[in-house]
Amino acid sequence: MNTVEFYLDNALVASTGDGFVIKKNVHTPKRAGGYDLDLLYVECRICGKPVLWGNGKTSLLLHASGFDVSLLDAECMILSEGCPQCHPHASPFHLSVVRLTTITPQDLLLLSESKGSA
Repeated sequence: MNTVEFYLDNALVASTGDGFVIKKNVHTPKRAGGYDLDLLYVECRICGKPVLWGNGKTSLLLHASGFDVSLLDAECMILSEGCPQCHPHASPFHLSVVRLTTITPQDLLLLSESKGSA
Protein backbone atom coordinates (compact mmCIF):
# COMPACT_ATOMS: atom_id res chain seq x y z
CA MET A 1 0.00 0.00 0.00
CA ASN A 2 1.42 3.40 -1.01
CA THR A 3 1.55 6.13 1.58
CA VAL A 4 2.00 9.72 0.46
CA GLU A 5 3.05 12.29 3.05
CA PHE A 6 2.60 16.01 2.57
CA TYR A 7 2.38 19.19 4.60
CA LEU A 8 -0.95 20.94 4.96
CA ASP A 9 0.12 24.32 6.33
CA ASN A 10 1.78 23.29 9.62
CA ALA A 11 0.59 19.66 9.85
CA LEU A 12 2.15 16.51 8.39
CA VAL A 13 -0.60 14.50 6.67
CA ALA A 14 -0.31 10.92 5.40
CA SER A 15 -2.60 9.74 2.61
CA THR A 16 -3.21 6.00 2.31
CA GLY A 17 -5.76 3.88 0.52
CA ASP A 18 -7.93 3.97 3.66
CA GLY A 19 -8.01 7.76 4.03
CA PHE A 20 -5.97 10.50 5.64
CA VAL A 21 -4.09 10.61 8.93
CA ILE A 22 -2.62 13.69 10.61
CA LYS A 23 0.75 12.34 11.69
CA LYS A 24 2.26 15.39 13.34
CA ASN A 25 0.25 17.27 15.93
CA VAL A 26 -0.47 20.83 15.04
CA HIS A 27 0.40 23.51 17.56
CA THR A 28 -3.00 24.88 18.58
CA PRO A 29 -2.44 27.82 20.89
CA LYS A 30 -5.30 28.78 23.20
CA ARG A 31 -6.45 32.29 22.49
CA ALA A 32 -6.95 34.45 25.53
CA GLY A 33 -10.58 35.53 25.60
CA GLY A 34 -11.19 34.04 22.14
CA TYR A 35 -13.92 31.72 20.94
CA ASP A 36 -13.38 28.01 21.71
CA LEU A 37 -13.08 26.44 18.25
CA ASP A 38 -14.25 23.05 19.51
CA LEU A 39 -17.67 24.59 20.19
CA LEU A 40 -18.31 25.10 16.46
CA TYR A 41 -21.28 23.07 15.28
CA VAL A 42 -20.51 20.59 12.48
CA GLU A 43 -23.35 19.35 10.26
CA CYS A 44 -23.65 17.15 7.18
CA ARG A 45 -24.89 19.24 4.26
CA ILE A 46 -26.42 16.15 2.61
CA CYS A 47 -28.42 14.48 5.40
CA GLY A 48 -28.55 17.36 7.90
CA LYS A 49 -27.33 15.30 10.86
CA PRO A 50 -24.68 16.59 13.27
CA VAL A 51 -21.17 15.28 12.70
CA LEU A 52 -19.50 14.18 15.93
CA TRP A 53 -15.80 13.54 16.30
CA GLY A 54 -13.17 13.38 19.00
CA ASN A 55 -12.29 16.15 21.42
CA GLY A 56 -9.99 18.73 19.86
CA LYS A 57 -10.42 17.61 16.23
CA THR A 58 -12.17 20.83 15.15
CA SER A 59 -9.27 22.94 16.43
CA LEU A 60 -6.77 20.56 14.87
CA LEU A 61 -8.43 20.68 11.43
CA LEU A 62 -8.87 24.46 11.45
CA HIS A 63 -5.27 25.13 12.47
CA ALA A 64 -3.93 22.54 9.99
CA SER A 65 -5.86 24.22 7.17
CA GLY A 66 -4.25 27.59 7.84
CA PHE A 67 -7.68 29.20 8.27
CA ASP A 68 -7.65 32.54 10.13
CA VAL A 69 -9.42 31.34 13.28
CA SER A 70 -9.63 34.88 14.67
CA LEU A 71 -12.56 35.38 12.26
CA LEU A 72 -14.64 32.60 13.87
CA ASP A 73 -17.30 33.10 16.50
CA ALA A 74 -20.64 31.65 17.65
CA GLU A 75 -22.29 32.61 14.32
CA CYS A 76 -20.05 30.20 12.38
CA MET A 77 -20.43 26.49 11.69
CA ILE A 78 -18.76 23.78 9.63
CA LEU A 79 -20.61 21.97 6.85
CA SER A 80 -19.45 18.56 5.65
CA GLU A 81 -20.13 17.24 2.14
CA GLY A 82 -21.31 13.88 3.48
CA CYS A 83 -20.72 12.02 6.72
CA PRO A 84 -20.17 8.47 7.98
CA GLN A 85 -23.94 8.08 8.47
CA CYS A 86 -25.08 8.92 4.93
CA HIS A 87 -21.89 7.77 3.13
CA PRO A 88 -20.36 5.11 5.42
CA HIS A 89 -17.55 4.03 3.07
CA ALA A 90 -16.50 7.45 1.76
CA SER A 91 -13.53 9.35 3.12
CA PRO A 92 -12.36 12.12 3.39
CA PHE A 93 -15.20 14.62 3.36
CA HIS A 94 -14.87 18.17 2.06
CA LEU A 95 -15.50 20.72 4.84
CA SER A 96 -16.64 24.34 4.55
CA VAL A 97 -16.78 27.05 7.19
CA VAL A 98 -19.89 29.21 6.90
CA ARG A 99 -21.26 32.21 8.78
CA LEU A 100 -24.94 32.17 9.66
CA THR A 101 -27.06 35.29 9.51
CA THR A 102 -30.66 36.18 10.12
CA ILE A 103 -32.85 37.12 7.18
CA THR A 104 -35.60 39.63 7.74
CA PRO A 105 -38.84 39.66 5.72
CA GLN A 106 -37.51 42.77 3.94
CA ASP A 107 -34.36 40.84 2.95
CA LEU A 108 -36.51 38.06 1.47
CA LEU A 109 -38.42 40.59 -0.61
CA LEU A 110 -35.18 42.05 -1.95
CA LEU A 111 -33.82 38.59 -2.76
CA SER A 112 -37.01 37.55 -4.57
CA GLU A 113 -37.03 40.53 -6.97
CA SER A 114 -35.74 39.84 -10.49
CA LYS A 115 -32.47 41.59 -11.18
CA GLY A 116 -30.70 41.74 -14.50
CA SER A 117 -31.44 39.73 -17.61
CA ALA A 118 -29.13 36.71 -17.16
